Amino acid sequence: MLADGIKFNKTLVKLDLSHNCFKSCMMKFMFEALLDNSSVADLNLSSNFLDNEFAVDLAHLLESNQQLHTVDISNNPIGPEGAKYLLESILAHNDTLESLGDIKNTNVYMGVRLCEEIQQALMLNMNSHEKKRAIMN
Repeated sequence: MLADGIKFNKTLVKLDLSHNCFKSCMMKFMFEALLDNSSVADLNLSSNFLDNEFAVDLAHLLESNQQLHTVDISNNPIGPEGAKYLLESILAHNDTLESLGDIKNTNVYMGVRLCEEIQQALMLNMNSHEKKRAIMN
């Protein structure tokens, strides 16, 4: 029911689903809803049980959903495989995401190097937004 509500709600901008013991299979329904939702910009999924399967699904969502600016995935057991999918998706398909939360200090399974590479990709997105704003003003 929550996914249906998100799918049809066009005014919701921020959604906090942290600390809810969500597993990757549960988030598939949420991501399907977010494919149709063009208003959610800030999504907090920290401190759940989201793993590599979730990271792959999130990477696919980020290819299509250019409205998300912040998706906090800190404190989730995402490993290097999932982190690689996220990195590739951000670099190749997404230029709006600016933050994945404090992954460097809280997602120890990803590995330091991949966390740093993801942070650099997100910095590129933030810098491109600043340049676009400067040009528009």
